[in-house]
Amino acid sequence: MNSVSWRKRFSVLLNRLYLYPAPESLPHTRRFWIAMSIVALAAALFSGFFIVYLTGLQSAYLTHAEDLGIMDQAMWNTVHGNLLHQTICNILNDTNCYNSQGIVRFAIHFEPILFLILPFYALFPSTNTLVILQTIVVACGAFPAFWLARLRLRNEWAAVAIALLYLFYPAQQEATFFDFHAVTLTAAFLLFVLYFMYTRRTVWMIVFAILAMGCKEEIPAVVAIYGLWSVIFQRRVKSGFALVGLGIVGTGVALYLTHVFSPLGHSLLAGRFSSLGNSPTQVALTLLKHPGADFRNYILEPNHLNYLRTLFAPSGFLALLAPWVLLLAVPTLGLNMLSSDAQMYSGMFQYNAEIVPVLIFATIEALVVILWLVNLLVARFQRPRTMPAESGTNVVLLSSEKQGRRSLAYVLHIALLVLLSCYLLINVVRIDTLRGHMPFSSGFQWPQVTAHDALAQHFVDLIPQGASVSAQSSLAPHVSERKEIYMFPYGVGLYGSKKLADYVWVDVTSDIYPYFSSYYYIHDVKLLLINGNYGIVAAQDGYILLKHGLPSSGVSSYSLTRPGGMDPAFVLPNLPTQFCSFVQATPQDVRNPLNAVFTDPQQPGSSMSLVGFRINTLYQFSKSAGYMTVTTYWKVENPISQPLQPAVFLVGSDGKDYLVSTDFPASFWCQTNIWKPGAIMALTTRVFGLQASNIPTGVAKMAIALVPMIQSSDTMSYIRKSLPAHVASGAAQVVSTKTATMVEIAPLQIIP
Repeated sequence: MNSVSWRKRFSVLLNRLYLYPAPESLPHTRRFWIAMSIVALAAALFSGFFIVYLTGLQSAYLTHAEDLGIMDQAMWNTVHGNLLHQTICNILNDTNCYNSQGIVRFAIHFEPILFLILPFYALFPSTNTLVILQTIVVACGAFPAFWLARLRLRNEWAAVAIALLYLFYPAQQEATFFDFHAVTLTAAFLLFVLYFMYTRRTVWMIVFAILAMGCKEEIPAVVAIYGLWSVIFQRRVKSGFALVGLGIVGTGVALYLTHVFSPLGHSLLAGRFSSLGNSPTQVALTLLKHPGADFRNYILEPNHLNYLRTLFAPSGFLALLAPWVLLLAVPTLGLNMLSSDAQMYSGMFQYNAEIVPVLIFATIEALVVILWLVNLLVARFQRPRTMPAESGTNVVLLSSEKQGRRSLAYVLHIALLVLLSCYLLINVVRIDTLRGHMPFSSGFQWPQVTAHDALAQHFVDLIPQGASVSAQSSLAPHVSERKEIYMFPYGVGLYGSKKLADYVWVDVTSDIYPYFSSYYYIHDVKLLLINGNYGIVAAQDGYILLKHGLPSSGVSSYSLTRPGGMDPAFVLPNLPTQFCSFVQATPQDVRNPLNAVFTDPQQPGSSMSLVGFRINTLYQFSKSAGYMTVTTYWKVENPISQPLQPAVFLVGSDGKDYLVSTDFPASFWCQTNIWKPGAIMALTTRVFGLQASNIPTGVAKMAIALVPMIQSSDTMSYIRKSLPAHVASGAAQVVSTKTATMVEIAPLQIIP
């Protein structure tokens, strides 16, 4: 085939790909301004709700060192002359702890947009400033979503539905909800880029492209893809290649600055792709060598498939009808799907913020495709009929019939738009009910500032402003406005880290991240209390504040084990009496009252009663995706001389018993042998699921056993020493299996 034929075919192909000529403008009618007002009201309500909600989470100590504490410290340090300096890192299971003196934020992420936020932060230095600005910017994304949909669908009300789809989209809400991240701002910025790209307003397109590129290091590559897309589908060669050039320059700047500021010469998070190679070239070669295995491992694998469902389900999977638009999301999807960090393809956190604009645009284009197909079918099956021209009225009749067809097509068009808009909104609200962060979402809880949270301020006041602190994840954002703040256990001499912190502040009742096991967390805190160079400044209601140089707490006289030969996790430190107030309960606190008495054959006269319980889940519990906590209420009838702990079982529909949790952290801190007779104590499990359990679906019975505190790796040997029990009152019954004696307390429907 000669070159002329190839050029002709290429020209035909380009003509077919020319999908987006210059749009026809629409007048700003009264209907437009009403629709705009609705969108503005929705954006304002979104902003108001999330501002109150997110600042409430901070007040209730439900935010995190990573990343709200990090971002707050980096901004505070910049205001005080130390450019984007951060010292928070995860020494246990991440790759961002390479310098004991801390690093510049650019060593991890390229986020120059922070300099535009800096003036606001300088006026109001607070974590709340960051989340408020983030929420307002994200809410503004509803406007380009509305404008773009209005031009493409030629209908204001359908465009309002698209704006609401954006505000309700779970992936966007996940990013907005999870602390502050510069990349979350791209949910709005990239929608502005798409709108100005479509309307061919080059200057504004470039302005918002630059803003988006300043949010994270991979966004310049995303902008370059947008430019190529514009060249192909809009034939905007100059402006398209301007975006490509901008993206290439931005990528080069990001890589160069990462190299300059990183102690390793590349992003400290590059290890998330180390399983595929140590450079982009190695990653590409690895993927090309085994395409079949890559497809199975990174697409068909259940968690990756679930990730894709999570992204597309809120749009009712309509976005899949516009694959040429989804090309814009390929860079970010590739990063997330290929990462060895499961959080990046969980559908949660901030990792999908820049994908949301593409999903919104693809959904708009899917509606355009559906409407076009229906109009095509109507035109095909309603052809003009000719009539005899005997009376000279043929022209009039044909004209009248044409108007009737146009009217029918218009009515069908509007009806279809209404149905599709309702389908989208009903579907996204349904998904939001399952996994969103709205008041109607399943499991939604308004953050409540408890007496325990209020007490934390007392500990904050005890820490000098200039002191360095190693704080637990949920505590760090409240003391992060200082030069040196670390996330426990970093900075205290554990896991190879230097003793950098003047103070250590932990809360044994809170989130233990970066630990994934209560045992290791308890082990390390007790090791620091008993053998470290830190002594107690204050300890109350689960909080412990330590200071370097004070004498260690020593071991309680109630501890049945001593340091040295025994695991520190089972040693009881010498803590003030008020430390265990967090497990104390009142009769009014008790839920589902009963009286199941456990007695110890080894200690005649010793007994404890299970007097109530609370299961934090619905009756139907998903084996694959569900999580729960169980709270048990206990009363000591007669003094207990040995430490005991509850064990949670499920007796399955097959009659077998399944041990599902022995993780009651408070039993390690406030052992049963120090409880006073007559007092009511509450022990709560860590969050747990049944993903690793072989329990069958069907109705199961939850049961509680009371066992000696585990002091070896052989868990089952201690479970088999469970105490005998009898039910004195309440809707419960004692069952004995080969494993343990337990009290059945409630049924639970196990579903897949």
